[in-house]
Amino acid sequence: MGKILIVDDDQGTTKLLEFILAKEGYDVATINNGSETLSTAFAYHPNLILLDLMMPSVDGFEICKNLRAESQFAHIPIVFFTSVSDVAKKVTAFGLGANDYMIKPIHPRELKLRIKALIGNGGNGNHR
Repeated sequence: MGKILIVDDDQGTTKLLEFILAKEGYDVATINNGSETLSTAFAYHPNLILLDLMMPSVDGFEICKNLRAESQFAHIPIVFFTSVSDVAKKVTAFGLGANDYMIKPIHPRELKLRIKALIGNGGNGNHR
């Protein structure tokens, strides 16, 4: 299965997502500090990144911009996973290169299906 990097300042959220996705066979890494995202992504080589929007120090928009600027992450799916449902924020996220935008809370089945749609079972980033 694929490797998923979860970036969220709420440890409860990262633990819950890690539990749900690990049960599906994904290799999951979590970080709770947005400023560590780029270095962690280079070390971990994720097939998908779940990214919170509202975080201290560096917000999800800045992280997405920084990831997309690196050729290694140009085609890795980035999914915003946030409680912010504002349409303008969604438009900004997609404009920065996000592949999806999910609103918390989300049903685990929907989360798993949306991730599978982006990375399939092999985790190579291709739609299947």
